[in-house]
Amino acid sequence: MLPGKGAAETRFGPRPGPHLKNSALKKAILILAAVVLAPVLVVSLVIVAAGDWRTIGQTTAGDTVFVSSVRVLRHNQRLALVRVEYKDPAELPQGGPFVEMRARVRFNCASGTATPSTEWFYTRDRGGQAVVSKKATHDDQFGKAPEGGFADLVSQNVCGQSK
Repeated sequence: MLPGKGAAETRFGPRPGPHLKNSALKKAILILAAVVLAPVLVVSLVIVAAGDWRTIGQTTAGDTVFVSSVRVLRHNQRLALVRVEYKDPAELPQGGPFVEMRARVRFNCASGTATPSTEWFYTRDRGGQAVVSKKATHDDQFGKAPEGGFADLVSQNVCGQSK
């Protein structure tokens, strides 16, 4: 104890009491729980979305087209996940050979445009598993002939859905 200071004080200020130690411990546990649970939540949301794929048709080349998680937005717009499984590995403008493409796409149903915000292109690894080999954030040719010609099929299906 320093001269002129009480038992609960040091020269650097008040001595931390048990209430401060408990508060720091609670904060550390909360942060640790958030760090551990956040990836689990993200993975579970992806699994739920992946289990919701609906086949909507095939392209002229025999590629199977799927749609999932369609959300109706304002101003006659929709947001959806689109997946295309290529019948044969495809050489696309983005490279290749790709066996699958997935994209998060915003559809403007009034103008008929489809704009992907993110696209993932998959190849097969040596074990036969589909793995992401390329990610793109801009694609002017989305769904047009060079990529399989599925844009009209997807737009009609997504824009035909109501709430």
